[in-house]
Amino acid sequence: MKERKTLKEKVVEGIYRDVEEGFYKPNDIINEGEIIERYAMSKSPVREALIELCKDGVLKSIPRVGYQVVQISLKEILDLLEVRIDLETANLRRLAPRLTEKDMEELRQLDTITKDNDVRTVTIHWDRNTDFHLKLCQLGGNVYLCGVIETALRKSCQYVAQYFQEAWNKNAESNSFYHKAVIEALEQEDTEKAIEMLRKDILNVKQQIQENYFFNPSFRDGVR
Repeated sequence: MKERKTLKEKVVEGIYRDVEEGFYKPNDIINEGEIIERYAMSKSPVREALIELCKDGVLKSIPRVGYQVVQISLKEILDLLEVRIDLETANLRRLAPRLTEKDMEELRQLDTITKDNDVRTVTIHWDRNTDFHLKLCQLGGNVYLCGVIETALRKSCQYVAQYFQEAWNKNAESNSFYHKAVIEALEQEDTEKAIEMLRKDILNVKQQIQENYFFNPSFRDGVR
């Protein structure tokens, strides 16, 4: 049974979602009063949430002004994806030999990002992508690794909003291909192929961002 979220956690998740969906854009300034009103919360949990988001690098405190939404750099995105590749492929290598049929069925339920989603909304796609990668981590049973990957995926909401909207919308169908390929390789007990498909899945995100970065002036101008 899942523990109930604290008020602070609800605010933190809400602001992450607002950043992911582009409601709060890079360099926007927000303040306590605005958040208190938006989430109908008291000052204490809002302040705690804002402090946590500053620690996470999502917001930056500006004395006597408020909190600025941090603009993530292209290098930070690529560094984050490299860490994910290293950790997630290592986890899959350990996990693959002991997967049960029940585990496989849970993965099959998450094998597509676009199914039953008529509106190609990037946040819905990204949430389903996140669910698939977190499930692989959870099946591995290493709670510390899961924590790191969950933090990395949550941090990723910043680049989803800033750089990935156009890329994902143009390639939504292709983004589910590698999830299916991972599952098929695991069903065939081909661990090395499953690992390669997982690596390509994460690299696919990197390639889409880089393509848009190098060929879209608005992306180039926004990255320093």
